[in-house]
Amino acid sequence: MILTAASCTKSNFDNEPPQPISVVGFYNASPDAPKLSMYLDANKIPADSLPYKGRIDYVNAYPGNREINAYRNGTKVLTKAVKLDESKFYSAFLTGNYSTAEFVLLQDSLINPPLGKATIRFVNMGVGAPALDLLMSNGTSIVANRTYKANSAFIPIEGDTQYSFVIREHGSTVNKVIMAPYVLLAGHNYTIWTRGIYTATDGAALDAGIVMNY
Repeated sequence: MILTAASCTKSNFDNEPPQPISVVGFYNASPDAPKLSMYLDANKIPADSLPYKGRIDYVNAYPGNREINAYRNGTKVLTKAVKLDESKFYSAFLTGNYSTAEFVLLQDSLINPPLGKATIRFVNMGVGAPALDLLMSNGTSIVANRTYKANSAFIPIEGDTQYSFVIREHGSTVNKVIMAPYVLLAGHNYTIWTRGIYTATDGAALDAGIVMNY
């Protein structure tokens, strides 16, 4: 992976070395959260506000001790102190009911997939969810026993192939979530993430999304 940082235009005579950076993406898995604006320290992430089930793709960030902040209508409503290491990728998930929501920061172990392969990881951000399994619809296990707020590594899987994934309580044969068919392209990394409330049956019910990380 190649990390690049944007900077102010400098003179051709200025040969200062580039600044070290980290990379952070943002996800909103809090089912009753309003649209929120994401900040690193006092710096607003240059993207639209983040609604439930929304995602902001990776943005560059200077490493070190930082604060991830969420604002609503100009007022800070959530904050988390984090440490970002140089040249590392991270995902920040907002999870929990909005009144007690929190940020969970995960380090992303992105890899270059083997020839003809994609990679997939599974993240459990379902409020009140037990340990969950990710499987193909034919029952083939991909990731097993991910507890709430936990993620898996990126796992190689055949690329340029359409998959129908299901999510079950660990060890169960009953599908809790049935995902729409999705084509994983070779050479790319993907995340499947649950969100919502495990016991709900309305619009906040547990479901899952899939995104291409790289």
